[in-house]
Amino acid sequence: MKVLRALLIASLLLAFALPVAPPPNPGMLPCLAATQKEERNVEAGLIADVKQVKAGQKFRLGVELLMKPGWHTYYKESGEAGKPTKIEWQLPEGFTSSELLWEKPTQFNDGGIITFGYHDQTVIASTITAPSALEAGKQLTFKAKVEWLQCKELCVPGKAEVELTLPSVAADAAVEPGDVNKFSKVGFTGSVKDAGGGAGKSILEQNINIAGAKDEQASLISYFGFALLGGFILNFMPCVLPVIAIKVISLVEQANDNPRRVRLLGLTFAAGIIASFLVLAAIVLSVQAAGQKIGWGFQFQYPPFVIAMATIVLVLSLSLFGLFYVSFNAGQATIDRLASKEGFVGTFFKGVLATVLSTPCTAPALGTALGFAFSQPAAVVVGIFFTVGLGMSLPYLILTINPNWMRYMPRPGVWMEKFKESMGFILLATVVWLLGILGTQVGEQGVIWTGYFLVAVSLSVWIVGRFTDLTSSPARRLSAWTVALLISGIAFYVCIFTRPELRGEARTPAAAAVTESADGLSWEPFTIEKLDKEIAENKTVFLDFTAAWCLTCQANEQVVLRNKNVVEKLKALKVVTMKADWTNQDPVITQLLQKFHRSGVPLYVIFPAGRGVEPIVLPEVITPSVVLEKLEQAGPSKG
Repeated sequence: MKVLRALLIASLLLAFALPVAPPPNPGMLPCLAATQKEERNVEAGLIADVKQVKAGQKFRLGVELLMKPGWHTYYKESGEAGKPTKIEWQLPEGFTSSELLWEKPTQFNDGGIITFGYHDQTVIASTITAPSALEAGKQLTFKAKVEWLQCKELCVPGKAEVELTLPSVAADAAVEPGDVNKFSKVGFTGSVKDAGGGAGKSILEQNINIAGAKDEQASLISYFGFALLGGFILNFMPCVLPVIAIKVISLVEQANDNPRRVRLLGLTFAAGIIASFLVLAAIVLSVQAAGQKIGWGFQFQYPPFVIAMATIVLVLSLSLFGLFYVSFNAGQATIDRLASKEGFVGTFFKGVLATVLSTPCTAPALGTALGFAFSQPAAVVVGIFFTVGLGMSLPYLILTINPNWMRYMPRPGVWMEKFKESMGFILLATVVWLLGILGTQVGEQGVIWTGYFLVAVSLSVWIVGRFTDLTSSPARRLSAWTVALLISGIAFYVCIFTRPELRGEARTPAAAAVTESADGLSWEPFTIEKLDKEIAENKTVFLDFTAAWCLTCQANEQVVLRNKNVVEKLKALKVVTMKADWTNQDPVITQLLQKFHRSGVPLYVIFPAGRGVEPIVLPEVITPSVVLEKLEQAGPSKG
């Protein structure tokens, strides 16, 4: 007895001394069957897409599984672990069933173990065929035995027997629809390899086949050709037209000038454009070297840059109104020449300004070239940017290399002064546009304080223009400039520097909301999760990549996407319309743009229902007929 008592005490002590073994890692063992009592974390029910049955009729009978949050069940191919859901039909005499029809599964990754299944809710169905001879007025009972594995931190086997009773009706009777909507995603019977081109994967992770895309192995020369053409077309984009108009004035003024001087001014303007593009190339390479993803027009995503551009364009507009001019103390003859002619420094910086204002626009062919360049070695990036600059400066080089052609331009006259002043109003409109961009980035108060700063800058310009002239002494000019700079400096400190959002510091953006246009079309704000969800649900999705600073985007939206026929087609096909706003920096949108080999906006992509990995990419400049054609090609939503 003493020995038994000692053994009992030792066993108790040992039991309390040993640590309790922790539960197995759910990530590494996602399908470990639990030994505990079965929990009802999954509820099963039997549903049909009809309310009555008649002789010879085909209808769908399905087992609906409702899962508690966090729990999931498995597809017929469960993957590296798990257990397929099984259904055994028990049908009335004479009824037959097809193979099981499933929804497209979701991919689960538990510590590197890949499985396929469903969460929240799913329906597994069969097509049932009634016998050709069926007596009306009977109560038909359909049953199914269901077995599944339900998993969360651990896995628990589950089973249920479900049944559904439907009345039979005469062969010529009308049949009421049943739970039709619950069967909308049922019908997938393939392997998990065919599930969406990558079941459960985000569109960012999948290999996509762009419908109508050019061969990716196209020669390098063709991309340089796109760059040259795209740069040339930039001259006609709305972003750059104000500055180009000013340059045209200067070309008219030079029509009867010394040919050598005309050539030098043309080369200087081209040098300003090309030098600016090379600076942009250097910025792109340095930012990419730091591990950041950027695209064409990226600088407009930063409030300080937008404020700086608004200030420069405002000052330039005031100069067109004759409010002030910049002079140098270089003798009266030189002053007169600079006052009446365009100087080389001014010409160079007009080229710079034209380039900077062109970056919000992505011209046709330019998007293809830049999208290619942004993924290439440094030498190719620099070469593509240089070629774009050459293409943009090409018209001025052609006109100035042979000055005789400039004789065909309008004759100089009083009209030019009026035209120049009218360009000042266009530049003021550009300032308003820039403030609109700023408003989407920093909000109403940010725009108000920036407006106060611009008023102070205007006052400073007025002081310089009204209190100095060609006869003013150096002391007077120094006094006027000192007062002007002091006013602008104080205004900058009070209105801009003391406001974190205007200095470019991180600002929590307001949650994007669904926007409804005047035509009743709702535009969902883009998130990659929403896009993946709509694609997985067999919806046709029209994705609009846009930005407030992209005038081409705004023009396309007003003229094309709000076109009555386009709107009606989008509604008729039940297309999900989604807007990816790139006004502010968004790395996910940047990554998706680059997936489509584009570096900037606009970009329009249609994801056809059931073919999400075969998107249709539209051109940068779209027309209603182009959009209607591509929508027909994509087809309606199926989910």
